[in-house]
Amino acid sequence: MSRRTPRPALLVALALALAPLAGCAGADDGGGGDAAGPAVAAPPPPEKAFGQACAALPGDGPGSLEAMSGVPVLAAIDQAKDLTQLAALINTAKAKDIFDSMDNVTVFAPNDAAFAKLTDDQKKALATQPGAGDLVRKLIVVRDLRKADLQDKQYTSLQGAVLKATGSGDDYRVGGAQVLCGSIKTANARMAVLDTVPGFG
Repeated sequence: MSRRTPRPALLVALALALAPLAGCAGADDGGGGDAAGPAVAAPPPPEKAFGQACAALPGDGPGSLEAMSGVPVLAAIDQAKDLTQLAALINTAKAKDIFDSMDNVTVFAPNDAAFAKLTDDQKKALATQPGAGDLVRKLIVVRDLRKADLQDKQYTSLQGAVLKATGSGDDYRVGGAQVLCGSIKTANARMAVLDTVPGFG
């Protein structure tokens, strides 16, 4: 009759045999070996809106920072009570498809007072689809520009115009226009409200 190894002794032997393998697996997992995937950079922390006019936004409901953060930028523009002229410009330009297709871009949004500064000839030019479309594309930069990105930098707009950004703290200018409320986050873009239409001031 053959002798059988007692079951407890067999389990101990098996555990000792597997111990080196378990140690190797642990080293691979923690040491960045082939089994580990590439490191993924953490997204930057959320940035608060800045500027003298941010306090004038509604505390809640349509047009508030919270409401605009949950909708696409075109809907956010429609919500804002002082961006009615920009909304009309986008409609004249028939640029809805441009805004619907965007992601991680920055929209510089002149307020109604900015459009009121324009001359009659300038307003007449913007009342046409080509003129309106040209300006709409000038207001879009295909980059997610945070506050730090506006410190003495320049960017090329979707239209091809160069927009120079300068400033520090909470005081910034873009294309000669004052940033009244910047870094307004929407679902697909970042928006900055301006006091002047860039290139028309």
